[in-house]
Amino acid sequence: MMGIVKTIGRAFLWLVLGFGVFVSTPLAYYYSTPLLEPAIPQKADVIVLLSSGQIDDHWLTPDAAQRLLGALKLYRDNFAPVIISSGSQHQRGLGQAELQADWLARADVPTKAIIVEGRSTRTYESCVEVSRIMRDHGWNSAVIVTSKMDVPRVRLVFAKLGRSVSFLAVPEFGAPRELLYTRGFDVFYHASYEYAALILYKLNGWI
Repeated sequence: MMGIVKTIGRAFLWLVLGFGVFVSTPLAYYYSTPLLEPAIPQKADVIVLLSSGQIDDHWLTPDAAQRLLGALKLYRDNFAPVIISSGSQHQRGLGQAELQADWLARADVPTKAIIVEGRSTRTYESCVEVSRIMRDHGWNSAVIVTSKMDVPRVRLVFAKLGRSVSFLAVPEFGAPRELLYTRGFDVFYHASYEYAALILYKLNGWI
């Protein structure tokens, strides 16, 4: 019995050590690379800014702020005349879409050029609501601003909805430059989330 316990203990220790090496080296980045599709933004009828999160009533998360800057860049470069700010979680007391719209207005984007879509609470719902808004306005194309690893899932949802979209893929993590990769666990977590989400979306018939 003690021999079995020791064997399990050693196996667990090796598993922990192996995982530690995996998430602290470039291996974690290469694990995510199948999600890094080419994404070239194209001029469209509307820019869609998908929310990512907020810290409090006044500040977005770093990833969300990067996405907002991406949407602002597209607007300034005349990719489209209108921005849809999409995705809130009002049941949790959060309003990412509204906060994004506020920051866009602070950056001198006219309020008439901003549409707030605060009904959706997850990515799939955002895609559905954005598709509805596009239909209501007679818009046929959109350029989507989201994180790099999210692109495959979002692309497949919009394809299922019959919408023509391109992407500005906002980078979250830089490629490793040394043997020690300090963002490895974050990369591993997000990539694992996306792989699982792709399976879930497929099972639900969303892609």
